Amino acid sequence: MITIRTTRANDWPTIMAIQDECYQQLDPEPLEVMSNKADLAPDCCWVAEYQGKVLGYLLCHPWQAHQPPSLSVRMQTLAGNDEFYLHDLAVSKQARGKGVGQLLLETALTFASEEGYEHMGLVAVQGAAHFWHKQGFAPAATPKPLNEYGEGAVYMRRPLPAPA
Repeated sequence: MITIRTTRANDWPTIMAIQDECYQQLDPEPLEVMSNKADLAPDCCWVAEYQGKVLGYLLCHPWQAHQPPSLSVRMQTLAGNDEFYLHDLAVSKQARGKGVGQLLLETALTFASEEGYEHMGLVAVQGAAHFWHKQGFAPAATPKPLNEYGEGAVYMRRPLPAPA
């Protein structure tokens, strides 16, 4: 059974390997930038694990709506809390098609809704806008240029249900 849990210090080598495996159009973010998200928002960064092996990860944090954070830049603080921002979702090649990404996303949706967020935001990269559209996200306006996110990057948002 695949379990979802928050990140731990010993997960980072595998997280970095998965990031490197998944991103061909972007330079991988350095460890200090990736782990910075978990330092600032430890309850919002998860891994999917099966029999002790990390299969994928989702790094999220509160952020300012319509202003995606810069890539490869360590955040000093979390800039706002009017949007639950999905910074990075990646699944190892051997785990694709097993529902790992969906489990991670469901965890984030539940968490964000329970915390009272009204929207989720993200930047779809490497042609992933279609995937995110199927998850309920729609393109949204941002004054920030998305060049650093690669060709065809799209800022997207999704409304969240009110907590039960």
